[in-house]
Amino acid sequence: TDDEGQFAIETVMPGRVPGPGSTLQAPHLLLGVLARGILTRLVTRIYFEDEPSTREDPILELVPAERRSTLLARRVRGDVYRFDLRLQGEGETVFFDV
Repeated sequence: TDDEGQFAIETVMPGRVPGPGSTLQAPHLLLGVLARGILTRLVTRIYFEDEPSTREDPILELVPAERRSTLLARRVRGDVYRFDLRLQGEGETVFFDV
């Protein structure tokens, strides 16, 4: 991260991957966070809001509906997405127990 806590990831758009049973997971990025004051690694996912298969992702469906938006990256222009990671407070990002 930079001095203002911002980060950037440059990658290709991921594809779908096998999920539980015979399902497919929506394209997503797995994100691990380590920082001073955090005793264990925080793990979350970044899904893409405008990807149609996101609505049927079997892992995302395990997250309460009112919290799912914290895992969605939003397209800001072209192939650039924005994802705000919030460690606490209103709109706190969902983290997974792995």
